[in-house]
Amino acid sequence: MSPRTFTAGAAAAAALLPLLAGCSDEEPANASGSTPSSTAADEAPALPGGVTRLPDPEAGSTVQPGRYRVPLGDTLAFDIGLGAPTSIEGDGLYLATPDFVLKTELATDRYGVPTDACHGDGISPVGPSVADLVKAIRTQPGLQVDRPDLATFDGAHGKHLRVRIDPAFDVSACRDGQVNLPGVHGTNNNVTPAYIGEWWILDVSGQRVVVQGMCDPCNAISTDRIHQTVGSLAFTTVP
Repeated sequence: MSPRTFTAGAAAAAALLPLLAGCSDEEPANASGSTPSSTAADEAPALPGGVTRLPDPEAGSTVQPGRYRVPLGDTLAFDIGLGAPTSIEGDGLYLATPDFVLKTELATDRYGVPTDACHGDGISPVGPSVADLVKAIRTQPGLQVDRPDLATFDGAHGKHLRVRIDPAFDVSACRDGQVNLPGVHGTNNNVTPAYIGEWWILDVSGQRVVVQGMCDPCNAISTDRIHQTVGSLAFTTVP
């Protein structure tokens, strides 16, 4: 199973779901980004504070602007404010807006960096701390990573990284001319040299979480909207 491919312009982010779901045996509902037959948010139960549970993707693949709660494993969830119609895939693993895609996942002991950034699908696990993963990402061949910034959210703290493809890295010999990104084997992404990623490596109640804002190619507007959306995150434990 190969990594998921991320290759699209920001204006077509809603159409990314067929690419992002490339490892799945199932077709995501309404992957084309067309208007769903029912409003998914109308079918989802409301929570205190004006938060709505993210609906089951089978109930409709697009939600309207609002604040949603997204499950994150068995014991965590996060609330997020979405400012534009957003396509959902994989129980909220991917949230695709018109400008960017947000990927949020637990970085368990299976999470790591590619054994070969250019060929192959193997992942070398890294752990267990936020610092361990930040160091591994900053030293992965093929990536150019800015100095980490401190990041603090409601219920989480860690580091923020801006990740690009190193312009000195020769991608001509890479599979499809793309570079493999860190992640979990089978769901990590591979991207073109135009990629710019905003990464947050977080400690959430003792569990490591990675939030990725992805656009390819990016511009100032899409980057600002990634930061605005991620800035709305609040993490919580669930029974």
